[in-house]
Amino acid sequence: MKYFVPHLELSSDLPPQTQLEDKLGGLPWGLTPEQYPICEYCGKSQSLLAQFVHHPERLDLGKAGRTLLVFQCNHNPGQCPTWEGGAGANACLIFEGDELSDRLAEMPEDQPSLQPEARIMEWLVKEDGIAPENSAAFYADETLWDLPEKMQETVYPDTKLGSVPQWIQSASEAPADGWKFMGQLSYAYTFLEEPTAQSGVYIYPLGQEWGCDGPNFGDGGIGYIFVRQGAGKPEGWFFWQCS
Repeated sequence: MKYFVPHLELSSDLPPQTQLEDKLGGLPWGLTPEQYPICEYCGKSQSLLAQFVHHPERLDLGKAGRTLLVFQCNHNPGQCPTWEGGAGANACLIFEGDELSDRLAEMPEDQPSLQPEARIMEWLVKEDGIAPENSAAFYADETLWDLPEKMQETVYPDTKLGSVPQWIQSASEAPADGWKFMGQLSYAYTFLEEPTAQSGVYIYPLGQEWGCDGPNFGDGGIGYIFVRQGAGKPEGWFFWQCS
């Protein structure tokens, strides 16, 4: 199956953002203070993890101009259940193009911590060799365990859109009833080119690539993005697992 891997650059190495684009972390593009998600446990503003724009192949949100945003509470890590889908400590929101403004959101008054901001310069198209007819087996433990080990090992383990999830814990945690896997977020960012030392973010080598810490998903965690299409605007679902 085809999947898409982001070619990231830290925003500190780039000119200021002037338009809507795919990115990880930072402040969301286009939100008003009233649209910002609030944690239902602590009552504070959530932090942006990712903002992705509709693409008919890479991220099909059903309509051009729609944008998906993923947030989680980061005021007191571990205190609010950010790992649990639908609990109210994270949010996966989809907006129409005309619901967004033409500028970066302002920082909320309660000052949520910002994840390092990295913009996606391009999406690299990859192929994992998983046949579409085998994809359904990846969403329940009983069927996943029956797949050949070699097939399971081909699943890309870091941030991507498309294909099937790389589960850390139970595959049966995937939502049913029409929900479709759209992509996953890693606990770390991976860069093809070394960011500058002036970025203020600790960068570490990863073989021929480089990395930095990203969202707080526990110990080496992965976050999972699902979307369910409806008669109107689709809805999103997000949760994460860790080792």
